[in-house]
Amino acid sequence: MNDINQPDTPRRRGRPPSANGEGSSDIQSLDRAVSILEVLAGIDFTSLAEISRRTGLPISTVHRQLQTLEHRGLVGHDIETGLWSVGVGLFRIGSAYLRIRKLPEIARPVLRALQRATDETVNLSVFEDPAIICVGQAESHASVRAFFRPGSELPLHASAAGKAVLAVLAPEQRIKLLRSCKYTRFTKTTHSDQTSLLDDVEQTVRRGYALDNEEHAFGMRCIGTAILNEFGEPAGTISVSAPNFRMTDDRIVPLGKALKEAAQRLTALYAGRDVRIG
Repeated sequence: MNDINQPDTPRRRGRPPSANGEGSSDIQSLDRAVSILEVLAGIDFTSLAEISRRTGLPISTVHRQLQTLEHRGLVGHDIETGLWSVGVGLFRIGSAYLRIRKLPEIARPVLRALQRATDETVNLSVFEDPAIICVGQAESHASVRAFFRPGSELPLHASAAGKAVLAVLAPEQRIKLLRSCKYTRFTKTTHSDQTSLLDDVEQTVRRGYALDNEEHAFGMRCIGTAILNEFGEPAGTISVSAPNFRMTDDRIVPLGKALKEAAQRLTALYAGRDVRIG
């Protein structure tokens, strides 16, 4: 008995899977488009040949991708020079990140990793001109450790965070920011005037990290570095705090190096691009 009266097997709708997996050609095309956008994001204006060289894609492939991206407003093309650049459509997409970014959320895994690597308390602050506010902390498990209450304001003249912010500002901006500084004396090593503070800030610029040498709390030392936004302005700071019997002189340089690397990672995450610190 034949099955001539049996209903046909329903046909699947859409494109059949390819030998390399369903939709693999679409994924490959998307990957190529992203690689082209990454090249354009790193160069203001560039040629078709240079994009081809940097991506390793044939010129014909790059040209097709650019035409599609230009149609969607994601890239721009200067007809006179023949050079390509990112388009305003890409800015609209990227600016969505600026609306939702929150430094404490971005920084959380970096703070935890640095705390594990140093075995000391790691602090995060945000800079809201003229204030520096502590917003996060990954605490050390040692019995004697530093603690900053979230929401507390850190003094510009007597904290590693304050000096780290001052160090990345232009000289005239530093002076403007310090006009409201009251130079409250917390310990015998606290800076009591602008001259001594600015000398310390210049040392911070040269080192690449700030040092609070028992200036805010007796017996506690802190190293800090600024986190920048996409304009190269201070968005906040990351710092490591410890009692001076653990943060000995021989630990300062290694901790400073680890902090600079962490601050650079956070800057790239927050700014959405690599902004060099210092």
